[in-house]
Amino acid sequence: MKISLRGLESFREIMRKGSATAAARELSLSQPAVSRLIGQLERELGFNVFDRIKGRLVPTQQGLLLYEEVGSAFLALERVSTVARDVRDLNAGQLRIVAPPSLAEGPLVGIIGTFIKKHPNVRVVLDSNSRPTAMNMIATRAADCGFGKLPLEHPGIHKRPLVVNETTCVVPRGHRLARKRTVSATDLAGEELIMIGRGSDTRLRIEAALRAAGVVPRIRLETHNVGAACAFVAAGVGITLVNDMLARVYCQREIELRPFRPRIIHEYMFMTSSGASASPLTLAFYAACRDALHRYHAA
Repeated sequence: MKISLRGLESFREIMRKGSATAAARELSLSQPAVSRLIGQLERELGFNVFDRIKGRLVPTQQGLLLYEEVGSAFLALERVSTVARDVRDLNAGQLRIVAPPSLAEGPLVGIIGTFIKKHPNVRVVLDSNSRPTAMNMIATRAADCGFGKLPLEHPGIHKRPLVVNETTCVVPRGHRLARKRTVSATDLAGEELIMIGRGSDTRLRIEAALRAAGVVPRIRLETHNVGAACAFVAAGVGITLVNDMLARVYCQREIELRPFRPRIIHEYMFMTSSGASASPLTLAFYAACRDALHRYHAA
């Protein structure tokens, strides 16, 4: 049975307003047009929804039964309309993100918090994994997007540039190096160091810079976490060389940041699967991250 939606809408409005004339005003139609729609609806249904008594439309028993279902149907249509509007406005669905712990616990906290407030009906799932696992998750679309630092090589990954920042030297407040505008590799001679990321590309570049300056590093402690390294600096264990953007999160502690020379940069990328187009929601999140990180970097 094919039933006219416009006819059902006219039927509902007559039931709600009490007359075809009032329904016509509500629907911005003429009264004869509403009457024609009701006549067409009754032919489609095979029974009358109204009795015509002295110029008035009186619901039949069948019409009363139908009205109960019509109300539910229009509520469902309104929900569909709401969902469609939310999808159009990027305010529906789920966003699955994979990020290194240093980002997830640092700059991404504010970025995701602001994004959720702007898109209150979007559910965000944030996961942290090793770089190879994260790239595989994105390539296989187990995650919608993720973050990584160059070099990143994976045939299933599409990279979009995010932000470039430098390595900073983190020292306790009052330390002799805090009086310098920049800290050079030669300045680290004799200093006890807290080093992170053994075997990583950044760690290898730091070690190469120290060797070129003739400095033999005195490594007091090793960790794989920027937050832990900064906490140990605040506790007076030593000084560390880490990503400036990530270290800023911990500046409220008893530490100070000074640019390190020679310059060692960190290039962050936003990763999506190369096997499928990124969704509008994912692209909106990318734009939010790119803009926020550039503001964060410039601050």
